[in-house]
Amino acid sequence: MTDKKLRYLLVGVGSNVYNMHKAGLELDCNEVVAVCDIREEPARREAEAWNCPYYLDYKQMIAENEADALIVMVPHTLHAEMSIYAMQHGLNVLCEKPMAIHVAEADQMIAVAKETGKVLAINFQQRLRPEVVAAKELIDEGRLGKIQQVDVKITWTRTYKYYREAGWRGSWAGEGGALLMNQGPHDLDMICHLAGMPKRVYAWTPTIAHQITPEDTAQAMMEWDNGALGSLHASTAEAGQPQRFEIIGTQGHLQINKGSLRFASFDTDVIEFIKASDKSFAEPDMIEESIPMDPQYTGSHRDTHLDFYHAVTQHKPASADGITGIRGLELANAMIYSNYTGQAVDFPLDREKYAALLADLRAREAAQQ
Repeated sequence: MTDKKLRYLLVGVGSNVYNMHKAGLELDCNEVVAVCDIREEPARREAEAWNCPYYLDYKQMIAENEADALIVMVPHTLHAEMSIYAMQHGLNVLCEKPMAIHVAEADQMIAVAKETGKVLAINFQQRLRPEVVAAKELIDEGRLGKIQQVDVKITWTRTYKYYREAGWRGSWAGEGGALLMNQGPHDLDMICHLAGMPKRVYAWTPTIAHQITPEDTAQAMMEWDNGALGSLHASTAEAGQPQRFEIIGTQGHLQINKGSLRFASFDTDVIEFIKASDKSFAEPDMIEESIPMDPQYTGSHRDTHLDFYHAVTQHKPASADGITGIRGLELANAMIYSNYTGQAVDFPLDREKYAALLADLRAREAAQQ
């Protein structure tokens, strides 16, 4: 750690996610210079806590303070606008997920980061969970062989009250979706981070239980360039189901759970075994392996802040930059597009067609109110 402090401007200090960032902001390498929220009460409260000025306008905050970076913790529809403005005014950006509500906006963010030379990082702290770091290393080392299957199942039960607490939640106007734009981004990012970007997706995104217009459930089938297949089931309308994140390859099988990683390798590549075995009913032996996990990682926002600090001050690659952070967003957009067109979607997603669909969904939502 160097003696240089990273000077932060914070926007969205009245949000729930701000509380998760506090542990990272309290690191000795960080300094909060000013805070902003559209509501004066949380802005004033957090300004007193950090002993700094507060603002109700983020542009005024940027204009009146010398800082190194802006943390964007506001509703999704504002992520692109604020991030782009900040980078154009000399600030590095740590943006909450999702980086935008549709890929065309994310494309603009990436372009501005390249033009300005500023760091654009997306808060995908799940990439820094020790079991995920270890899984990524196994895959990159080729320990799984050729990936054949990806299977993800996860639920985050939400009540009606959850959506009533913040008017922007669960609407096309407020967040460009619901489940896939709020609860789902970490898991969609994990799919792309570990298995790579699929080449095609077919999805269903119904609203089963909640009084909202976008989706509260998603079921998707994915295909990769190498022929691998995958499935995702996610919901805020279900409960009691165990979470599952599994990747199966020709040389091994891994299962990621919260705080643990199970890995079993085959004694022979399964494709070679199928070709060479003299038995009709057989499979290669599996060998359970104990995989060490790096204790420096916790998957917390503190990890994200240390990672961002090193990206800005030491010019190290951010663990989740805009170029990789866009993938899960594009996957979410494609799932929504597939649902409403009834067709499989090939990547890259057509930006203009998705923007037109989102505009239509917002118009229909407004007409119902």
